[in-house]
Amino acid sequence: MTAFPGFDPFERRISEAFEEITDARRPDYLDDILQLTARTSQRPRWTFPERWLPVDLATRRPTALMGVRLRPMLLFIALALVLAALAASYVGSQRTPLPFGLARNGLIAYPKDGALYVRNALDADGHLILRGEGTLSSPYFSPDGKLLGYVQTIAGVDHLMVANADGSNVRELLKMPVGDWNAVWRPDSRALAAVVQANLSPRLSIVPIDGSAPTPIELGSAVPTTDLAWRPPAGEDLLVRGRRDDRTVDMFIVPGDGSPVHALGLPSELLFGTDWDNSGPVWTLDGARIAYNRVAIDPASGITNFRVHIVNADGTGDQALPGPADPKVMEAWPAFSPDGRTILVHRWTWKSNNGGEGWVAVLPADGSGPARDIGPRIPGGEDTGLIKTWSPDGTRVLMRSDNTREAFSIDPMTGAYERLDWTSDLPDWQRVAR
Repeated sequence: MTAFPGFDPFERRISEAFEEITDARRPDYLDDILQLTARTSQRPRWTFPERWLPVDLATRRPTALMGVRLRPMLLFIALALVLAALAASYVGSQRTPLPFGLARNGLIAYPKDGALYVRNALDADGHLILRGEGTLSSPYFSPDGKLLGYVQTIAGVDHLMVANADGSNVRELLKMPVGDWNAVWRPDSRALAAVVQANLSPRLSIVPIDGSAPTPIELGSAVPTTDLAWRPPAGEDLLVRGRRDDRTVDMFIVPGDGSPVHALGLPSELLFGTDWDNSGPVWTLDGARIAYNRVAIDPASGITNFRVHIVNADGTGDQALPGPADPKVMEAWPAFSPDGRTILVHRWTWKSNNGGEGWVAVLPADGSGPARDIGPRIPGGEDTGLIKTWSPDGTRVLMRSDNTREAFSIDPMTGAYERLDWTSDLPDWQRVAR
């Protein structure tokens, strides 16, 4: 894994450690050691010799004979400790982040002028990593941070691509163009679940990264939509939203052990049609429940609105989370924060209501209260087309508006925000091990 900013440089001069135990002479191999340690993190305290050697070595005056005998031994011990520390630091820098939960913020990938760029932080300079035929868009890091999926559009046709995180080793995942599609990384970063249009019909497959043939997944009498989500914490099951022959919409669990696919049995009243019933499913971090969009009639006002519901993974215990006090405010498209304590939601009012607006809010995941509005208000109601994501460490929210072509960085605690002047699309943030 590439070393990214955030790893502290090795600031101590190694020569100072040797001056206490050997002659003040620059060894021939010192340049090699310094070049290696300059790329590693600061050693933890327990790696220093003082942690293991008797304390009185620093105060007892040894005889000349003891000094002759101990000096090579101490030099050997110091070298061994330095090498052990370097090895430990190198292994630590190669750690793979967990696919779910909190992580450190890594690189930020984003499209610009038909190419893909990355930057080390929101306020850092960006640099080009990928350019190719047509237009490159929709960058999406793998859970382990080592790969970058993206879309290459040539003559109006989308192709699903993947490359290393540094832009090398580009290859096409599906040897076919994709139509209305969606793809999500499997938690082990070795495959994606993808729904693509094949002969005007959506098809669900597990697509390996190594180039081997995709594995098709059938939902019985239902056809998949583009809503997909792997189950935490290990990703053993895949949640798929599907549409039956009678046009009702439900969610289906595809077990990773090969056992039969089963439906949750959610009601589907089709108040806004098949595109919106039981949509936007996301798992809780423990994999026990699912949050999703429910379209229902508010019993007090008679207004049909979107609300966030949560249901057990077996389809039982469905309940609505606290919604806006105003029934004219819609609330949907949940996204759990990396620590699982908060749900980011999209709120809007219809354009028929004084032109309408769209914005985001944060909702307590335990249902203890309604959501709190954050970030800018975007004019356009249902046409604002807001998409959003969390930073891996949960300290920022990124949001993009489709109708204004603007992207924003939002503080989820204070609600303060700033416009990202370096992109008009939603960036994706790489996960790095904590």
